[in-house]
Amino acid sequence: MRFSVAAVAATLAATAQARIYGISVPETIKPGDKVDLKIISQGYIQRVDDIAIAFGYNSKAAAYPDTLGNLLDSFYLGPDESNLGQAVIVKSVTFPDSIATGEGVVSAGLYSLYGVSKGPTLSNYNVTITFGDSTSTTYKNSF
Repeated sequence: MRFSVAAVAATLAATAQARIYGISVPETIKPGDKVDLKIISQGYIQRVDDIAIAFGYNSKAAAYPDTLGNLLDSFYLGPDESNLGQAVIVKSVTFPDSIATGEGVVSAGLYSLYGVSKGPTLSNYNVTITFGDSTSTTYKNSF
């Protein structure tokens, strides 16, 4: 039996396999502004069900590895925002206007289930940014 390339491609497209591998954040954020934070996904060798993500911030001096710091917001992702292939998911958050200007860190904690056995994982991402007088349109990535 012979399979066509189109049939194989259609099968692969129907069973998308992807994972979230980073976040992207404006390089300068004005305290008090509502900001779009980007969640970046890519194709992967197995299915990954992304369940939820939480975002936080801190001053650079007070930030610790693998922590969120001050919680900004959390979002359910679920089937509608999992296994999208190479994609960008946008979530909007408002940064408190009480944040002091200077160097800061925006962090995310992602809860996912990997593979057919649904092995749970927690992935951490962070981006060093500046809290300043205006929010930039230039984004920095965690990768």
